[in-house]
Amino acid sequence: MAGRFEGKVALVTAASAGIGAATAEAFAREGAKVMCSDIDDAGGEAIAKRLRDLGADARFMRADATSEDDVEALVKATVQAFGGLDLAANVVGDGHPESSGPEFHTQSLKGWEWTMGVTLRSVFLSMKHEIAYMIEHGGGAICNVSSLAGMLYNPQGGIAYGTAKAGVIRATKFAAMTYADRGVRVNCIAPGITKTAVYDRMEPAFAKQLIDEMMEFPAIKRMIQPSEQADGILWLCSPEASMVTGQVLPIDGGWTAKGQ
Repeated sequence: MAGRFEGKVALVTAASAGIGAATAEAFAREGAKVMCSDIDDAGGEAIAKRLRDLGADARFMRADATSEDDVEALVKATVQAFGGLDLAANVVGDGHPESSGPEFHTQSLKGWEWTMGVTLRSVFLSMKHEIAYMIEHGGGAICNVSSLAGMLYNPQGGIAYGTAKAGVIRATKFAAMTYADRGVRVNCIAPGITKTAVYDRMEPAFAKQLIDEMMEFPAIKRMIQPSEQADGILWLCSPEASMVTGQVLPIDGGWTAKGQ
């Protein structure tokens, strides 16, 4: 498969479904060799097989992105399998049911710490080990996945999730400024209402109510497809964005344009 990333090696976390799976496939269609990572073995193996069926060089490795040992091993395995690491999409992130809503006094410490670990610790550990390799081997490009919840007040998203996603943005900017002179670009996207499995896990009536409430804000009144988020990730990692670093790209149907 030939394209913008011919001969490049990409690592994608949370690759078993949603934005991660769409990003892994998009990198593969553009010629990259892709390491897919997740804690969902069945889903991860399935996406890697799908990419191989498309003609790509792709593998799956189980790794918990909140475990430093796992992340370090994942980066090493990617380099050993494909001969390097040029591109990374750090997609892992989620909220805990006990950390939902806007009220501090009802928050569970367990939910707060779980959300911070999955959403912010995972990005820190991923960047730590990706960058450590890249600065010694000619640089690279990284795209993290934040959220509009990290940019705007959104009571549905929850305090912990919004705070963690805001932390992803700040970590992105720190990394971008620190490593620009060593050839590493770091950006992030901030997805709006995206059609992922998170809504499928909700009670249907609640999911519909939540989506209907949030649809008040975007200018484009439909849910965003994971492939549309992947398009933004690929552009930020591509040569066309060679002078773009430390930026947050909202892919949100115009939500942020309203200043909500």
